[in-house]
Amino acid sequence: MNARKMFSPLFLLINSITWFSLTWMVISDTIENTSFYYRLLVSLSYYVTFIISAVVGAVFLYKKLRKKAYLSAWILIGALLCILSSILINEAVLPNAVMGAAILGAALGTGIPTCLAFFAHYTKIASRGRVGAAVFFAVQLATVFVYMPISDLDVYNEFIVLTLWRLLGIAGIIFYAPTEKLPEESTSRSFFSVFSEKSFTYYFIPWFLFCLVNFVEAPLLEHFFSPELFGTYTLVEFAISSISAFFGGVLCDLKGRKITGITGFVLLGISYAILSIFSGVQFFQFLYVLFDGVAWGILYVTFIFVVWGDLSESRIREWYYIIGVMPFLLSGLIRVFVEPFVEVIPIYTSFSLASFFLFLAILPLLFAPETLPEKKIRDRELREYIEKAMKAKEKHV
Repeated sequence: MNARKMFSPLFLLINSITWFSLTWMVISDTIENTSFYYRLLVSLSYYVTFIISAVVGAVFLYKKLRKKAYLSAWILIGALLCILSSILINEAVLPNAVMGAAILGAALGTGIPTCLAFFAHYTKIASRGRVGAAVFFAVQLATVFVYMPISDLDVYNEFIVLTLWRLLGIAGIIFYAPTEKLPEESTSRSFFSVFSEKSFTYYFIPWFLFCLVNFVEAPLLEHFFSPELFGTYTLVEFAISSISAFFGGVLCDLKGRKITGITGFVLLGISYAILSIFSGVQFFQFLYVLFDGVAWGILYVTFIFVVWGDLSESRIREWYYIIGVMPFLLSGLIRVFVEPFVEVIPIYTSFSLASFFLFLAILPLLFAPETLPEKKIRDRELREYIEKAMKAKEKHV
């Protein structure tokens, strides 16, 4: 794929993922000081409509959403609904806030599977890890650059900025060249048949456990460290994961997806084991943040972008991506459910259990097939060997 063909769909993907993150961050800030019942209903309305619309988009609308006209309509409708939602959510009346969150979730979810599928279609399997790292870094950077200036604005103006950001996604369609036909398996297969594939299951189970453990622990860690210190650690982790994503991407392309995933889970398991034993020592808290940040960058690239793209070769990519990223997309909702119980859950026990389940998550990966073709690995190793041999020869000449 040439750079021009790749840039447009990838920019649209970056714009869409960033819009998802920013939208939820603004909603979370808006409902932060409300009751648990209020937060739960608003969160449920946002995520339930998001998931429903994403499944509808992946199963019934994926062919239409690959076309310029439908993609443009999705963005424009999303921008208009963003303005409408800002008015409803800003009124702080529960039925209105629930409706506003539901509208936003539905507006965003429809085209997300298609945008993720674009990533796999417009990248080569041998360089998918490195491109995924670049996309992740761009998402992180864009999130910071958009969110930091608007964090002190009122809700309405925050949504105005998010609307403008969403409209910028049109730039991702201008040079987008739809393919006449994507190589995919017969559509006689059902959406749920994806779950019956062993290769998919072996990767999905550890990813599901990671998302569950990580976002169950998040409110517990905030309570344990204090909101101020937890906020500082989160910012540091944010920076570490943005950089470590490149290491994960390179490792994916050099050694394979399987070993990269195992590396991420080992680091996470060690980080929680350290925290369960030395949680009161600040040095080990920093070590936890370092390991957790590195693991996050590695696993995000591997499981959000790369693995589902590999497994969906010659198949309907939208199906694999929406199912594969579902645990991560529901992460905000998981956190809301756990928040009322932070004071009654034994913190040290939770750290130990988190470490145990993260190490346990490695087991399915041991049986998972490597999705990077072995020929790609062998060819790269052969090229490296030849380069080293040539350098050694030059030294002795």
